[in-house]
Amino acid sequence: MTQQHIIFLVLAIIVVALLRLLGGGSGIGRLPVRPRELMTKRERIVCGFIEQAIPSARVHAQVSMGAILQPARGLDRSRATSVRNRFSSKRVDFLLEDRASGDIIAIVELDDRTHHARPDPQRRPLPAPPGRPGEPARHALPPRAGPAPAPRRRPRTR
Repeated sequence: MTQQHIIFLVLAIIVVALLRLLGGGSGIGRLPVRPRELMTKRERIVCGFIEQAIPSARVHAQVSMGAILQPARGLDRSRATSVRNRFSSKRVDFLLEDRASGDIIAIVELDDRTHHARPDPQRRPLPAPPGRPGEPARHALPPRAGPAPAPRRRPRTR
């Protein structure tokens, strides 16, 4: 390979990399999205208070419940997916983790004007986490009482 070929190859790689960085490739670059702040001003203030009050805790903000919970073992695929879909896209404002052990110490939800969504009749509250106050979370939803409900079917309309 000549020096000109090597220079051309390096330039081609640089151009492709730049196009991908600028959104010319596939992935999120083509989606109509815009950046969003990770935390509101109030959340940043509260995060600072928590960090000062509990220095032994590592504070994580905007944690997906899918990162800290999983469906119980023994469920069939359909039921596990159904359970996961009930919580996986929900987020908690702050999660406090013990720096030494990695155990979850607490989950903090703010109750200010930015956290009051309109009532939604389809929305069901999540069950309270198992355990007693001060006890690390066990990372599992409590078992459902009674048999699993039959899948809902929409009536056909013509």
